[in-house]
Amino acid sequence: MSAKNYQRILQIGVFASLGVVFLVFSNLLFPYISSKQLSFNILIEALLPFWLLLIWKYPAFRPQRSPITWGLLAYLLIILVSSFTGIDFNLSFWGDIERLLGFFHIFHFFILYLYIITVFRNKTDWYWLLSASVLVASVEAIIIARGQDIGTIGNTAYVSGYLIFNLFFAVLLLLGTAWQKQWPYYIAIILMLIAFFRADTSGAIIGLGISLLFLLFLLGIFAARRLWRRSSLIVFVAALLIVGALFSQYNQPWFKNNAFLHDLSSNKATFQTRLISWRGAQADFHLHPWLGNGFGNYAMIFDRQFDPKFFDYSTSDTYFDRAHNNLIDIASTTGIIGLLAYLSIFVAAAFVWRRKIMSEGKIIKSGPDGLRMRELLVLAALLLAYFIQNLAVFDSLVTYIPLMLTLGYLVSLTQKNDDSDDIILAEASDSATAGKELFFLILFSITAIFFIYQYNLRPLIMMKTTINGYADLAYGNYNEGFKEYERALSMGTPLDRDARNTLINLVVSKPTIFASLTGDNMNKYLEYVLSLSETNLQYNENDSLAQMQAAQLYDIASRYYSQEPDIFKLYSDKALEAIEKSSAASPRRIPVYFIKAQIQANRGDLAAAEESFLIAYNLNPNYVEVHCQLANYYFLTESDKYIDYSNNCLERGGKNLMPSTLGGAVNYYQEQEDNAHLLLAYRLLVIQGNEDALLYANLAKLEMGAGNLEEALNYAVMAADIDPSLRPAVQSFMQEIEKLKNEQVQ
Repeated sequence: MSAKNYQRILQIGVFASLGVVFLVFSNLLFPYISSKQLSFNILIEALLPFWLLLIWKYPAFRPQRSPITWGLLAYLLIILVSSFTGIDFNLSFWGDIERLLGFFHIFHFFILYLYIITVFRNKTDWYWLLSASVLVASVEAIIIARGQDIGTIGNTAYVSGYLIFNLFFAVLLLLGTAWQKQWPYYIAIILMLIAFFRADTSGAIIGLGISLLFLLFLLGIFAARRLWRRSSLIVFVAALLIVGALFSQYNQPWFKNNAFLHDLSSNKATFQTRLISWRGAQADFHLHPWLGNGFGNYAMIFDRQFDPKFFDYSTSDTYFDRAHNNLIDIASTTGIIGLLAYLSIFVAAAFVWRRKIMSEGKIIKSGPDGLRMRELLVLAALLLAYFIQNLAVFDSLVTYIPLMLTLGYLVSLTQKNDDSDDIILAEASDSATAGKELFFLILFSITAIFFIYQYNLRPLIMMKTTINGYADLAYGNYNEGFKEYERALSMGTPLDRDARNTLINLVVSKPTIFASLTGDNMNKYLEYVLSLSETNLQYNENDSLAQMQAAQLYDIASRYYSQEPDIFKLYSDKALEAIEKSSAASPRRIPVYFIKAQIQANRGDLAAAEESFLIAYNLNPNYVEVHCQLANYYFLTESDKYIDYSNNCLERGGKNLMPSTLGGAVNYYQEQEDNAHLLLAYRLLVIQGNEDALLYANLAKLEMGAGNLEEALNYAVMAADIDPSLRPAVQSFMQEIEKLKNEQVQ
């Protein structure tokens, strides 16, 4: 095969890789991630035989040496080493389905980079590649602008990072296009900006803003005319002063009340939770300074150093598997060596960038002669924007791909590739013959097919079968659902952990699931789910979440055998042992103590259960859930203390009072004529799904008494819908509300 044909195959493959952003297969686990990454892997592996044959047969196409390539290799090497030295090899090397960012998957992005620097060799090649990327991003922007904030990407933070790259790609294309033909790129920029601000990701907005200021600064240094230099620097300094003055007022009410400015400040709740996470990473760093905890294993650090103040800002998303800061994440999981290797990529980029700047004379010349300098300045601003926005997030497929394009383009600007001569394209290595070429093509293709099937297609099949099993169990087809899970997990893929977790979590959330099975199947599948939990624990016995899941499963099993003391004790002891390991791995994680108290209560050790609840309370009395759980506990133990905790739970917006606890509280509030708390209790009963018409009628009266006339009207209508016999009374009630409304207006 000719060099041109190999080149075209690889170029088409790279173009196709840009389109994986649109892939979302709903029948997979974490479809926004798995659909894209595994399809991308398949494409990259399918192209590998052609790349290997191209660089073997045609030496002129072999990638030239570049410090950027060495930086990428160094980082990949440290990731691989840390996978072996870390605490969970499976997570480091293969990753999990939610992220698919283990070494195996990240290595595919490096291969893409090699393809790019091999076959995109001139200005025309790059024009079409960058144009294709901008076109794909523009379509994605239209999808987002039409109302889908996450588009086909699935996460607004990923959306923002992806659009930053393509905004700068559009600018690069503008620089090299005649003004009469620039209009498509202006349209693309407008579409992407609309989508970018719709995604509203603080880190990305800050990154883009700083990068534009940096671009002004660079223009102030390298512009040929003194007027341009002075003007750029004056605008740069003025912008800095204005931004500094604006954000110095971040504690002022007008600043806090501005949603856009508030989200860009440190007052934002998500920023506070990340600060807590970063402080934990700092406190943990001395335990693994050189090679870290193992790539991808940040969750263990977060658990170990978990600060219960986290619940002051958020009661959800309390498990961080990433630091939401690329530098902290890399330093924590791959250590100082890994961080230096990662930074070496950008040091190398800065080195080749500076070398090219020097060769261009350090001046932006007018006209076409200054194009290269202008492109270099835009690339510098792009890399800075990417680097800054990653201080509040982490990479994904949709940022890794354009990052490889950016680095590849920088390499192409600083190296000479001459493919204009057909003789060069036709010159084959002396060792290349038709027979050898066919042999290696078959050999490499068979190897690629093996990897495609073994590590991409089989996980896809496993995930699809898992979803089928989950759906069967959710719809009550229990026997078939468990059989589907058995089929899925019998495949033995490296990504089975998450599939097991879906079944474990389903059983934990619905422990009565086994009661619907016959005796033999109940025992069989109960043991099966327990075995899945034990298998997951083999990856890392110090995984707090996995130990907590195991404790919950053992506790469920013990309750199924409550009439058989020996079996009950066996499982209950295992539950207690697992929850002790969970709390040891994350000693200040409050929910662990709730589960521990439940296990202790089931064992009849009420004093120990109360102690566990109080430990949770003392860790953070501001956390609403501790009040709700203590209310439930004291109600079950017939202690009057439950009322005070019920009050606190309701006042703080808690929703996890048991129906029996809530019913007892309602009776108390009615006796005491405590309408304020009774109103909160009724609202919670509605949230919990109570369909009693009298409840809605009483709630309507309480809402009216509290002055909430619209809410009162809505609940009155709902009461009549549930029980039509109440319509006459509701009609009179509605007239009374209308009268009150008129009085308020007057």
